[in-house]
Amino acid sequence: MKCVIPTTANVKVFGRAIHCLARIGDELYIEPLEQGLALRTVNTSRSAYACFIFSPNFFSEYDDGSGNRPSDSEDDEEDAFRCRITMKSCFAVFKSLSHIEKSVYRCKIQLNTQEARMVFQLYCKHGNYVLTHLLK
Repeated sequence: MKCVIPTTANVKVFGRAIHCLARIGDELYIEPLEQGLALRTVNTSRSAYACFIFSPNFFSEYDDGSGNRPSDSEDDEEDAFRCRITMKSCFAVFKSLSHIEKSVYRCKIQLNTQEARMVFQLYCKHGNYVLTHLLK
């Protein structure tokens, strides 16, 4: 799975979704779908649930990875990519929304299933540098 969030405004919206989900649960479930990227969480007592689905139009590039995996049936739910990471580690990437709004102009998100690793790359305006966060 690979997607690129193209503008500062979209990166801020994505960060706000992470902040909202962090208030509810301790784990973030990421699932790339044909309809878009789904971010989900549930609280520890399983009494509250929240989900954001970002459509492929939200991203400048969006590949759900469905072309990389073999499928015998058209809607085989068990072959879908799913990723669970702690909210604390994901929240650290988008901790300061005001800093992100001022300095980040693009975000690239990659999910590598072979290495069980999620990569967030924040491209910064000033100084042309990239902040890379590797989450397991």
